[in-house]
Amino acid sequence: MTLTAVSTLQARAGKEDLVRAQALALIEPTLAEPGCVSYQPYQHPTRPGEWVVVESWESRAAFEAHMTSPHLLAAFQAGADLLTGAPVERIFEG
Repeated sequence: MTLTAVSTLQARAGKEDLVRAQALALIEPTLAEPGCVSYQPYQHPTRPGEWVVVESWESRAAFEAHMTSPHLLAAFQAGADLLTGAPVERIFEG
C-alpha cells in the first residue's frame, strides 16, 4: 500500500525566497531516500508565499523514516522562522 502526503505551507512575509530555496533543496535528498516514489513542492502562481508539497512513498514505514531524516528535521527547525505556522499535512493511503 502506498502513502501520499500533501502538505501546505505559508511563508512569512519577506521570507518567500528563503522558503523557495529550502523547498527546492529538499527535493534531491528526499528522492534519494529508500521508499520515496516522488517528492515535489509547488509554489502558488499568484501568492508566492503559499506552497503545496506532494510526496508519495512505498509504505508508511518509509514515510515515517523520512520524517526523521536529518535534512527534513533541519527544514522543520528553519521553518519556525520562515513559516507562519506548522505545515498542514494530509495523509492518503491506497
